[in-house]
Amino acid sequence: MQQLLARPDIWQLASGQRRPRTGISTGYRGLDALLAGHGWPRAATTELLVDKAGIGEMSLILPTLAELTRQGRMVILVNPPHIPYAPALAQAGVQLEKLLILHPRGQRDQLWAAEQSLQSGACGALIQWQGKETHADKDLRRLQLAARDGDCLHFHFRPGSCAQTPSPAALRLQLKSDGEQLALHLFKQLSGKSGQRLHLARNPDLVRQDQPLH
Repeated sequence: MQQLLARPDIWQLASGQRRPRTGISTGYRGLDALLAGHGWPRAATTELLVDKAGIGEMSLILPTLAELTRQGRMVILVNPPHIPYAPALAQAGVQLEKLLILHPRGQRDQLWAAEQSLQSGACGALIQWQGKETHADKDLRRLQLAARDGDCLHFHFRPGSCAQTPSPAALRLQLKSDGEQLALHLFKQLSGKSGQRLHLARNPDLVRQDQPLH
């Protein structure tokens, strides 16, 4: 039994209860009010399900990224589909010198880079985009465990079609464009209610369509 409990992929209720119950504020009161910890879940994966990149989805996490970089924490982007628009990021308060962009080749290298960064303890948040290849459930669990071990926020952008498959993520939000707003559907959250919908204003500077990188 002790050997079984020592396995890193076994979630122990007691260890979870020792964690802070408060999340990290999203910067949006309406969204904080819907989340179980009144913010992004700490040391966990949050999946952001988007059918099309470039609808302003980055504006959802910008307040948090800005706050983390102001605190001197490193933020890492892994395989963003577009070149990040530096002026808009700086205007939103993101300290660009605390931003690191990685472009590992192939899914295997991408998973390795994300896992190592998450569990390093030196990263405040890691934002990752799923490419054309799908991730196996065991890979998603590795990333979730790495985020827990490194006490890191892990935002994982995945296609909307992934909503139909189970995921170990602590939080899953589906994002869609709705005029000048970003429409959110709270698809799943651990220890909290799901199914709620919310509309948020989005930053027009982050909606521009550049040529995809991949």
